[in-house]
Amino acid sequence: MSLAPVDLLLFAPHPDDEALGAGGVIQQAVAARKKVRIVFVTSGDGYPRAASTLLDKPIPELGPPDYVSLAATRQREAVAAGKVLGLSASSLVFLGYPDAAMADVHANESRAPVESPYTGKHSTYGPALPDYHTGAHGEPGAYTRRSALADVVEILRDSQPAQVYVTDPADTHPDHVATFELVAEAAAGIGFAGGLLTFVVHSGPVECWPWPQGATPHSLFEQHATDGATYPIGAEWPPPIRVPLTISECTLKLKAMGAHASQCAIDGNYLESFVKAEEIFWRRAKR
Repeated sequence: MSLAPVDLLLFAPHPDDEALGAGGVIQQAVAARKKVRIVFVTSGDGYPRAASTLLDKPIPELGPPDYVSLAATRQREAVAAGKVLGLSASSLVFLGYPDAAMADVHANESRAPVESPYTGKHSTYGPALPDYHTGAHGEPGAYTRRSALADVVEILRDSQPAQVYVTDPADTHPDHVATFELVAEAAAGIGFAGGLLTFVVHSGPVECWPWPQGATPHSLFEQHATDGATYPIGAEWPPPIRVPLTISECTLKLKAMGAHASQCAIDGNYLESFVKAEEIFWRRAKR
């Protein structure tokens, strides 16, 4: 299986990161008739609070099938969110690596795969939509650095994008950092000449970033200083790339985020805080 070239390629560690970081840019690309592809590195199958709320089940009673059920829900939500942004399901790629364990996968140089602490799985899977490795190679990919990097290399090489978007290495979520490292290493390995732009989703406590809090489509992103720290931590400010969004684009971005209903049910105000009059990005070097 070979993927057709696209103009914009976005790597999201989890379903919802694509809308949070670049929901407006995606809309603008679609409106300009550019081809867009979103790659979900995990299907969000390692979030106990989300599984508990979704299934109305106490966290201690959750088992592997419950987390697989969460992954299926989040895949379907990603498709719904993509539709809001103007993308069909064929524009989405699910890798099926383990949520909350990507740092371990990235560090795993051995042939023995990492085990997901939630699903108990050792290889890629797709509960609602098929995983990339199985479609491309006829069998799942092991939860190893070698397999994950190879998948990213293949997708980057086949996609031939002008622009790649991914989470920033200053992001404080380990899955987000590992996703950046895989993409940056793949880009360097194949001599990718396009742009590598990043966005920050997590930076300290949820009440510190993004700022201002809540959906504020008439406001720009701002730094926020509290308790001796300034957020976002470790990211140049002002950001080098600030893309203005219209009120209409903000409205659709908010609607796309709402399609990730399992996340809005527990983190709604935090997610809405990414709706601003702009989206901001940083340029990062390939590894």
